[in-house]
Amino acid sequence: MKILVVDDHAYNRDLLSFILDDEGHQCVEAEDGKRACDIYRADKEIDLVLMDINMPVMDGISAAKILKADSAERFVPIIFVTALDDAEVVARCLGAGGDDFVPKPVNENILLAKIKAHSRSQVLYANLQKANKKLVYHQQLMDREHAIIEHMFTKGLNRNKTQCDNMVSYTSPMSLFDGDMVLSGASPSGGSYFMVGDFTGHGLAAAMGSLPVTEIFYRLISHQASISQIATEINSRLIDLLPENMFCCAAIVHVDLMGARVTLWSGGMNDVLCVKRGASTDIKKIASMHMPLGILEPEEFDDSPRIFDLEVGEKMYIFTDGVNEAANSEGEEFGLERLEDIVLAGGDDVVARVTTAVSEFHAGCDQSDDMSMIEFTGGNLIHRSKCNGEIIDVGADCHKAQSFPWSFTMELKGHDLRKTNIVGQILGFVASIQGIELHQDKIFTIVSELYSNALEHGVLGLSSDLKHSADGFEQYYKLREQRLAEIDGGFITVIFTYRGGDPNTLELIITDSGEGFDANRITLECEQNDDMHGRGMYLLKSLCATLEYSNGGRTATAVYELSRHG
Repeated sequence: MKILVVDDHAYNRDLLSFILDDEGHQCVEAEDGKRACDIYRADKEIDLVLMDINMPVMDGISAAKILKADSAERFVPIIFVTALDDAEVVARCLGAGGDDFVPKPVNENILLAKIKAHSRSQVLYANLQKANKKLVYHQQLMDREHAIIEHMFTKGLNRNKTQCDNMVSYTSPMSLFDGDMVLSGASPSGGSYFMVGDFTGHGLAAAMGSLPVTEIFYRLISHQASISQIATEINSRLIDLLPENMFCCAAIVHVDLMGARVTLWSGGMNDVLCVKRGASTDIKKIASMHMPLGILEPEEFDDSPRIFDLEVGEKMYIFTDGVNEAANSEGEEFGLERLEDIVLAGGDDVVARVTTAVSEFHAGCDQSDDMSMIEFTGGNLIHRSKCNGEIIDVGADCHKAQSFPWSFTMELKGHDLRKTNIVGQILGFVASIQGIELHQDKIFTIVSELYSNALEHGVLGLSSDLKHSADGFEQYYKLREQRLAEIDGGFITVIFTYRGGDPNTLELIITDSGEGFDANRITLECEQNDDMHGRGMYLLKSLCATLEYSNGGRTATAVYELSRHG
């Protein structure tokens, strides 16, 4: 060790240096406190200081204070060597930064033992410094990586250039990165898309899945994709990306320009709550219909949405389980009952009151999960620019959509009918035609529903009555798979015609080789049955300007008016 010996008497310095030199230590001498400070500042290799107290120019206590003040990056023990045993002096020495004492006359064994003890402390300190430098480096590296990732998430999740006055949203991550996500954007037709997602877990691992989901969501809504298409593509992507123990509960929604027609796909989420204006005692609950995204393989995935109407002023609430499952110090959950009471109370600040109530409920406890919530109010949608707040007519181009007159016919039979992506291929062609692409969500739903009916009830002869129970539902799809494999001679003909003009119409005629059905009877049954999950005749009639069945129920003719949809 390199030791600074500070004493105003030369013989004391010589004695200490002799003892230390004999043990292999290197000594540097100073005759007073001021000289000791100068040497210490100039020599960064000094490892320990032996300090006398009473010295001219600057005493040892004053020098010790200065040395300690200059040792922010160094650990250099100061051992006072003194004949004084006054308690007050000892206290002053310790207060000045002294680490130990050796009494005069100096006992060689005690001095060397204490130097060895402080040498061990220095080794530990040096190791801690090295470890700390590594930790600081890795912390800086992690902070930099987090900053980059946070930037990417911020840019990726905030792609929407407009905001809708009808929607209020809130999201609060448990940690730096959010396993929940709230995405929203105006549809090209003037409506509004939004999605509330909740990945398994929380933090960066859970948040990673939101990037591909965000890309798919914003890409598809820019093309007016249907909710079914969005759910299907996101599910397929997550099946490829996520490990088996990870999935995404989600609600994907489109609301039309009038703020009245809602198309919802919900998997693994809490019930959607709807409260009508002035109805303070009743909540309409729309249960989740499907498994979460990222669990079922594409051939098993059910993309069917629920379609329902919102009245003007009616409010719809979608929230993740981080809201109702927030727990207090006793392990009690906030619960759905408290949440519903706040929702029923109404007002213009329901989301704020819910989040405040949750925060107060688990006060003193760490947030246990990511929390997200959306409120959507029925009525004409108002979109504003995020830059200046001006109202924007985002659907202007959609309502003026025009195309050249065209028509195409296809006949599908045998092997063609076994393909699972027929509707996607049909729509891939239709949606590529200028003027039509912004309506592909509605057109996809119409084609999908009519083609499904023609295939399953027409060509395959399956009965919807089987779906009235869980066992029947399973039997229905087993029969469907079996009859598809055995199909022979059946066919479906599809005729698409775009006429343009006023009204600006698209006509779809689908004919199947089945035995037909009583269209009037089926229509009446559908009107009397509320549990249709948004499908069937009610769905088709709500989207089509006209829908007619002929040829004994084997031919369906649907007319879609481009100018009336938003």
